[in-house]
Amino acid sequence: MTPLLAFTQTAAKTVPAEHASNGGTVIALFVVVAAVALWIALRAFIRGLRAKKTETVTGGDFAGYALAALVNATRLDGRTNEQEKRAIVAAMREIAGEAFEAVKVEEAFAAARLNKDELVDFLSARAGAFSRDQKMALLKALMSVFVADGSFDEAEHGALMDYTAAIGFDRQSAPQMLRGLAGDFRRGNIT
Repeated sequence: MTPLLAFTQTAAKTVPAEHASNGGTVIALFVVVAAVALWIALRAFIRGLRAKKTETVTGGDFAGYALAALVNATRLDGRTNEQEKRAIVAAMREIAGEAFEAVKVEEAFAAARLNKDELVDFLSARAGAFSRDQKMALLKALMSVFVADGSFDEAEHGALMDYTAAIGFDRQSAPQMLRGLAGDFRRGNIT
């Protein structure tokens, strides 16, 4: 039995019998609605704090954010290898320009202190500030990093879906779009 259910049952038992059918139900319903509203507000507050932390760490610009997201992506399966680091460099050169220096990837790994939830919350909060091309570039970059080591596990799939939803793409149409990206990878259209 959940604490909220136990509380509402206790609240309903303390109402006199003649008011139990009307007042007790109304009070119990009010308590449940208030608890749900409080829970939603608390979650929104926590997400806002995570997004602010990410903005502070990344500088709030797309390239800084993308680098942090890609570094975090390599850590999801518990291991990081040279193929993934090379994939990050290649992706960042597409995102930030050919002048992007490979040493920045090593610096980002050394300074990494954001987790996936913080990165996703920031993306969700700032999705409107990024262009569709930037969003697609991020998904393409994430996909290239996820498959760089030759495997694509459940944690990576879940993260890709979370990023896709945070961008604002529909979770129902996202798998089709991602399958299209994966097909482009297999055909060599995306490197």
